[in-house]
Amino acid sequence: MKLLAIDARAQKYLDDIRWVQKDIWKLPAKYPDYEKNYCEIFSDELISKKYSRQDKKFINESLQTLQMFMHGPFWLGDDIVIGGFWNKRDTVRETLGKIFHESNALIGKRVLEIGSMSGYDSFYLNLKQPEYYLSIEPSGFHYQALFLNDIYKTTIDFKQLFWQDISEELIGTFDVVLNCGCLYHEADFVSMIKKTADMLMIGGKAIIATVSIKDDEYSDYIMYMPDTYAGDMTYWFAIGEKALFRLFESYGCEGKLILKAGLAGDSGNGETIEGHSAENYNFYEFTKYSDKSRPLITIPRY
Repeated sequence: MKLLAIDARAQKYLDDIRWVQKDIWKLPAKYPDYEKNYCEIFSDELISKKYSRQDKKFINESLQTLQMFMHGPFWLGDDIVIGGFWNKRDTVRETLGKIFHESNALIGKRVLEIGSMSGYDSFYLNLKQPEYYLSIEPSGFHYQALFLNDIYKTTIDFKQLFWQDISEELIGTFDVVLNCGCLYHEADFVSMIKKTADMLMIGGKAIIATVSIKDDEYSDYIMYMPDTYAGDMTYWFAIGEKALFRLFESYGCEGKLILKAGLAGDSGNGETIEGHSAENYNFYEFTKYSDKSRPLITIPRY
């Protein structure tokens, strides 16, 4: 085993993670404890894996370099578990596990995941044997995914990309697009919806998990939450189901609510600037039925 190559550019991204975790999220120094038997098995090769002292030294040094993992727990084989601060094992089983419960749900499919962080959802859904899985993450968490994939040795294509930079050549080529936990942080709300819909082939499905407005009276609204929510000072938006469905429909997609997942965050009241509750965090499915599109107003650069 050898250390993951971290160049000056990568180090800047990892420094950003440290700043957010220390100064914004104020994480404790120690992960939650999880037994290895509790963890998802992302590679059968790990079942009998035993690490040498040198291997364990490499892993520990890598983990120090890569900053704290938010996703978890990850079992790396032998007696090594990365706890993570978000229990993805339970939440993913209760959400994506239910949505893709059929054994052949992703066999032979082309999947795009937008905003994968360190890749827990990617590794979980890859167990469903898709033909191709593209997992994009713009932040330094991407390097955590690369480290994990070096251990799990999957065929997932992890790329450090912003959603805006997904190649035009990939438009209309995916059976499934996952956009979970990203839309409500995106200031350019409509453009992200357009990009998500554009990536789907006809008959393909987008799975959207986002904060939604609880009050039915405001179902046709998009609302802005101006204050820190769940310890996070980034942009937070909430959208009513009617507005969400209408926007996706304008790009040739028919939607439906498929899962109510509960609260939008771990803490906080989650109120919009107008004072309306936005505490629902729901999963929606949008099926692409046509290539119709509405243009975004842009000014060309010459």
